[in-house]
Order: sequence, then structure tokens, then C-alpha cells
Amino acid sequence: MRQVRSLKILLKDMESIVKNPKLLYNGRDFKNFSLRPREVWANWLLCAVYQNIHKDESITFAEDEECDGVLIDKLTGGSRKTEHVSALDVPLRKKGLPQGETRIIDAINLKINKGKEYAEGKILVVFFDGAGKWYRNKIREAINGRHNFCMIYCIGLLTSDNNGYAYSVTELHEKKSISFKVHINLEFTDWTISLI
Repeated sequence: MRQVRSLKILLKDMESIVKNPKLLYNGRDFKNFSLRPREVWANWLLCAVYQNIHKDESITFAEDEECDGVLIDKLTGGSRKTEHVSALDVPLRKKGLPQGETRIIDAINLKINKGKEYAEGKILVVFFDGAGKWYRNKIREAINGRHNFCMIYCIGLLTSDNNGYAYSVTELHEKKSISFKVHINLEFTDWTISLI
């Protein structure tokens, strides 16, 4: 099981993939890592938020043949498997995706329908773009009590411009949801995180 040793080094390695969104949804798999590019990027964003919350750089992720990556706390040895679902605007998709929270709810439902055993103890990551305006409380209400994931995160592109790239990372709690903004500079050498 290969593990990411440095988020900073991986950030620079991901620059060409993130700057060409086609590679996020259609890119070839890595030769030395068993995760898809979008899974690596979403796990990177999630770990960046976790490191910020816990003020602990020992939080990282690794590949795993049974899931879409494992989040790891190197200090405690704790780990949690992830499952990912894409709600990206793929140009060649025959049927367009809905706008707003419906896009995200539909993606979550695809994974809920896989059953309790599939979900139990895992984190679900919904990676999306192009949803337009959406409300996290509507998503939370639509899925509350209907899933067996330990946590669900919605990760979506906010902006990409001359100031860099910004993503939202939203954790859907049963009673209250929390959103963070991850801003990456244009050179892909540093990032900042703020509460939305």
C-alpha cells in the first residue's frame, strides 16, 4: 500500500492534471499509484482540510485495492476507507447532469443503493463541478438517516482564475454541515484554508 508522504510535493505533481480538467474525469490512471486522478485530487483536498483542522501534518492518504483510498493518521495509526462518486460535467456524457443540490443528491443515492455493507465505516466523497447554486442543508435533509457511511463530503470547484484555484469541502453532519474553502495559488506551491 503506497502512501503519500508530502501533500506539498503531491500538490505540485497534480498541477498539470488539475489545470486540464479533462484529465480529472478522463485521465489515465497513474503508473505508480492505483487511484484515479480525481480520487487522488479529492483525497488531497480532504487531507489538506483535516491537517488544517487538527493542526497536524501527519494526516495523509494511501492507495488501497478495496476502496478509493485510505485516509491515515500516521501518529495514531488510525485509518478510514473512502469511496468516491463523480458528479463532474463530462462533455461526452450522453445525458447532462441536473443543476443544484439535485446533482449531488443523485450521486449520493448511487452509493446509498449499494447497501449497508458497502457503506459501513467508510467516508463517501462526492466530487463535482458545474452544479451552480446549491444548498448543503437541502442535501443533508435529503440523505439524513438513509445511509450507512460514517461521513459524507461534497468537494466542488468554486473558482479557477489568475489568483489560483478554490474548492469547497463540505462535511454533511446530521444536524449541521460545515464548509471549508481550500485556495491553491496559481503556481501550485502553497494553499490556504478558511471556513465558509
